[in-house]
Amino acid sequence: MSVVQSQHIRFNLIPQETLLEGLERTGHEVEYQCRSGYCGGCRVRLLAGEVEYLEQPLAFIGADEILPCCCVPKSDIRIDCELRPELLAPQTQDDMFAAQQSLFDLPDPPTKPMAKKKAARRKSNKSANLAKNLSLF
Repeated sequence: MSVVQSQHIRFNLIPQETLLEGLERTGHEVEYQCRSGYCGGCRVRLLAGEVEYLEQPLAFIGADEILPCCCVPKSDIRIDCELRPELLAPQTQDDMFAAQQSLFDLPDPPTKPMAKKKAARRKSNKSANLAKNLSLF
């Protein structure tokens, strides 16, 4: 039995299962239309290994591409295929806030003593102007 390795997981196909069916079963994001090798909608890049076609595809495929709808692995294979976004580890709101907040936590550039006083005055003026503008709403 051959092992299929994608970006995130490894799995085995169930007997009589095409590669497309195995990818769907394991939560991979693969487009498809005909499921018979006519349209080429399910094409993915084969990074390593070999496949054999159950029926010869009619769709054009590049040298490094396969149509999982009508093939099975002949050996262990590695493919370029992502899991559906909802199956990937979701980023929490706290993680997103920390990443966004870090953009604002950059250190101040070194300044001369007089420049620091001017910057502090400008900052307090900006805060006053912002408060005044917000009170208009």
